[in-house]
Amino acid sequence: MSQEELALLYKRFLSTEISERERELILTILQDCEESDLPTLEEVIMTHKDTVTLGADRSAEIFMEITGEHLSPSIRPFWKRKAVMGAAAALMITGLSFLFHLKNKEIAQVQTATAIAYVNETKFVKQIKLNDGSTVSLRQGAKLWVLSDFATDTVRRVQLLGEAFFEVSKQPEKAFVVVKSGGFDVRVLGTAFNLINTPHKNLLVLNHGKVLVNHGKQHAIVLPGQRAAFDKGKQTFHVVKTDTVQSNNWVNNLLSFEREPLQQIFKDLNNLHPEQRLRLNEKFEQEIFTGYLPANDLDKSLDILNKAFNTTIIYKHQ
Repeated sequence: MSQEELALLYKRFLSTEISERERELILTILQDCEESDLPTLEEVIMTHKDTVTLGADRSAEIFMEITGEHLSPSIRPFWKRKAVMGAAAALMITGLSFLFHLKNKEIAQVQTATAIAYVNETKFVKQIKLNDGSTVSLRQGAKLWVLSDFATDTVRRVQLLGEAFFEVSKQPEKAFVVVKSGGFDVRVLGTAFNLINTPHKNLLVLNHGKVLVNHGKQHAIVLPGQRAAFDKGKQTFHVVKTDTVQSNNWVNNLLSFEREPLQQIFKDLNNLHPEQRLRLNEKFEQEIFTGYLPANDLDKSLDILNKAFNTTIIYKHQ
């Protein structure tokens, strides 16, 4: 049995995904291996179901190699199996320290819970206070799902669609993980960061603390003042220095632009205020603007733009 297969089996053993056949297999393995034979923490973390398979045939083959017996699909009650009692003892002796290590590293899978959804359908930034003390600023149109019970689960899991600024309360015993965020997942203990997850853009900017981002087997550490994106073509992370103030201006309802074409600014304003059915003077589509606009005040934004170019460039529907 390869180390990668054992890591996958161990990961399933710590979760609710393991079958009775696989449970019998892993307990048998634990009786016949030393603690040094167990996969490392890093190997368990980096093991994914899409890269390693361990079906019923493979499980039965491994069981036969170890015991010389067939892995029976008919499983006796857990508490009546002598092998389980011996395996449990072996687990306490050779594997308990490893399981304890895993638990303290918060890699045990979170039990399934009903997601709580937050949606910002307003024209303003929406502030959300999570029950672990963390705060999330949701940008207009953004959605946040809380996937865990922060009070009982070993990992605080959320999912984001859109853009949000996270100020995560520090809980060393419970990591905070943003899952399925487009190009990568985000894992922190306590920090502040801006995250964009849309069909066309996936980007993280870190204000303070430390963040681990991962995509499959690829991962990177992001430090304060850096931004991270995943290059799907090269299958690598791109981490560079960035201006955190500019990336977070929207939290204060400010739109920040640096040499941005007016055509793009028009699209942004139109998305924020679709009921106004704005029109752009085509002569100014490629003109460049640098500055700030209030996201929640369309009239003031138009006044700033018009004064910058000494003419009316964006019209409200009459």
